[in-house]
Amino acid sequence: MTKPAPLSLDQLQVLLSVAEAGSFAGAARRLNRATSAVSYAVDTLESQLGIALFDRGTTRRAKLSTAGEAVVAEAKSVAYSAQMLRARVKGLREGLETEVSVVVDAMFPSERLVEALKNFHVRFPTVPLRLKLEALGEIERSLRSGTAVIGIGGSVHMKSEGLRSIQLAGVQLVPVAAPGHPLAPGGRAKPGAPREHLQLILTEQSATDRRDFGVVSVNVWRLGDLASKHALLLAGIGWGGMPEPMVRADVDAGRLVRLQMPDWRGGVYPLQVAHKNDSPPGPAGQWLIECLIAQDDALARF
Repeated sequence: MTKPAPLSLDQLQVLLSVAEAGSFAGAARRLNRATSAVSYAVDTLESQLGIALFDRGTTRRAKLSTAGEAVVAEAKSVAYSAQMLRARVKGLREGLETEVSVVVDAMFPSERLVEALKNFHVRFPTVPLRLKLEALGEIERSLRSGTAVIGIGGSVHMKSEGLRSIQLAGVQLVPVAAPGHPLAPGGRAKPGAPREHLQLILTEQSATDRRDFGVVSVNVWRLGDLASKHALLLAGIGWGGMPEPMVRADVDAGRLVRLQMPDWRGGVYPLQVAHKNDSPPGPAGQWLIECLIAQDDALARF
């Protein structure tokens, strides 16, 4: 069996130009080539593939055949991949990272994170990003183990040795419960009352460091992730402190009630972005850090 001749990116580009221009002459003008050269390239491609890509003679326009439409769809994908490959190689030559790994505290407001990552993708479309959400001390552990280069987390859960840390705007923590909870009527609890009701808390999951934070009640459920805590609160199971941005819509809609409690008033959860001194991020990672700082500066002006 005769081995089929390999296809070239140039052939696919000619095919796409004819399909987009609607004529061989139009594609020739786009590519700055003779019409005969464009026609020859398409004829050669059809011969190599063994199918007719255009319905010739039906109209004056170059009308794709059914098979041609399928080939053009694949050709667009191949051409895009080739463009991304060229762009990524160019970035690598310029010193961009092969990947940026980020670990983020679940307390960090999602809208701030999404905005920063959206800007990152626009600025560095060829740089892959690895993102994981963790809690409390896991941010520092991820940095020190090397599973993440950049960490965004609570400053109270990170030791400063060997890390370069930059303070970010903190997030307000507020106590909440479902409307039917005994602490919810009027939103104001008597001193000592929260101790008598189930409290949901976020806790360390490390086998070597299981610390609790902000415990008031004698009856506690320890949860490893903020999403589960949120779901349980909405279901009316217990009360607990949550990042205000995460429960704002729930409070506004009446799904949760913000509690006034002398025993637990909430407060600001301080945040910072950090990386190891001996393995700083490259240009893309550093840009992301600067983007987070600029984002904070913009928030401070409002």
